Amino acid sequence: MGTMRKVLLVTAIAAILVGACGPGQETAPAASTDADISLSGPVEVTLWHNQTGVLAKAFNDMVAEFNSTNGKGITVKGEDQSSGNSYTGIYQKMLGAIQAGATPDMVVAVENQVADYAKAGVIVELDPYINSAKNGLSKESLADIYKPYLESGKYPQYGNKSLSFPFVKSLEVLYRNDDLAKELGFAAPPKTWDEFEKQAKAALKTDATGKVTRWGVSTFSIDTFLGQVMNRGGSIVKADLSAVGFDGKEGLASLQILERCVNEGWCYIPKGFDWQDRFAEGNLLYVGATSTSIGFIIDTLKGKALNWSVVPWPDAGGAAKQIQFGGVVALTKTTPQKQLASWEFLKWFGDSKQTARWASASGYMPLRASAANDQALKDYWAKRPQSKQAFDLIPGSVAGPSIRGYQEIRDSIAEMETKITTKKAKAEDALAAAATRANTALKDNK
Repeated sequence: MGTMRKVLLVTAIAAILVGACGPGQETAPAASTDADISLSGPVEVTLWHNQTGVLAKAFNDMVAEFNSTNGKGITVKGEDQSSGNSYTGIYQKMLGAIQAGATPDMVVAVENQVADYAKAGVIVELDPYINSAKNGLSKESLADIYKPYLESGKYPQYGNKSLSFPFVKSLEVLYRNDDLAKELGFAAPPKTWDEFEKQAKAALKTDATGKVTRWGVSTFSIDTFLGQVMNRGGSIVKADLSAVGFDGKEGLASLQILERCVNEGWCYIPKGFDWQDRFAEGNLLYVGATSTSIGFIIDTLKGKALNWSVVPWPDAGGAAKQIQFGGVVALTKTTPQKQLASWEFLKWFGDSKQTARWASASGYMPLRASAANDQALKDYWAKRPQSKQAFDLIPGSVAGPSIRGYQEIRDSIAEMETKITTKKAKAEDALAAAATRANTALKDNK
């Protein structure tokens, strides 16, 4: 995003937040009292989403099925407002819609964007709907949804209330070239970060001129770094939101691996997504990337015989091994009828049959454990076993904090990693600078 565009975006949201809340009026959204009503007649609701291309067709087909089968007179009108599959595109349009008082009934977003919308006072609390004896989810149904997905919908700046519901989810996973691992004598994936480093170093290969032709790993993403920090026992942000937590010894150890791999030459520094080409060529042992990359890797292979898999990240003793992320849906404050109709669609789209269907069509992760029993999804996984391997890692995943300012925190980490890959700073200095920038973002977004 260009500098002027950033300035305009910041100005727009500042105007919204000041106008909506005023000084000293920041409060948690009021609990809904409309979760137990009955729908009294036909109702149409709009959903702003970011599905494009083939995924748009699959999504629109599901929306059409809901419209024709829900039996409650609900019509969902899906509208792609993403400007090309971009969460930022929807975000910009949503800011304008808030200013104009013309928000959609439902909006797809990432959690920190929902936190911004909630600051403007337009988001419906979902706990009353989730727990409604009449229209909510049973204990069994709720337990079937993976806990990390539900936890990401709770917002600590708003009393830990549920303000969004999972929509499309992915994981930051570790891809392994099994053929190369076998060639190097590594029968199993690394269990510790020391083992990971040993294996990655062993993959380094140069030609007669000294040029590197094979690498151990593609450089770490933001979520690879954050997942490693948490797995080492650290945190992204302190529990009281007073400061970031990634700048401790856990963050330093994580960043120093990146520093060593850059300085010693065993990590590949990609240009965009060209790591997919290196992996398909057989010249990368490991890659950390989103689980949605599975389809792109398959396409890049173009039928080439390569044995590869999704494996667990090394374990340093912390609870989480990988970061999960993706789109959520938030409901806006409209009318009780529209809010309930919107909730009915979210329930339907997230039920076991539909989440399995959507996973098969899109490559995203199912929301529910019971989806694994769906025959169509089993057939899909038989053709793409890496997707099932990623699915099995969901219980050990965790989301980043659902707070205002989280995007700026991520930006600070991206800048930090760039300093390391370009050798413009030492790990200690880059980490300290990132923490300073991120802490400023936290303070500015209280």
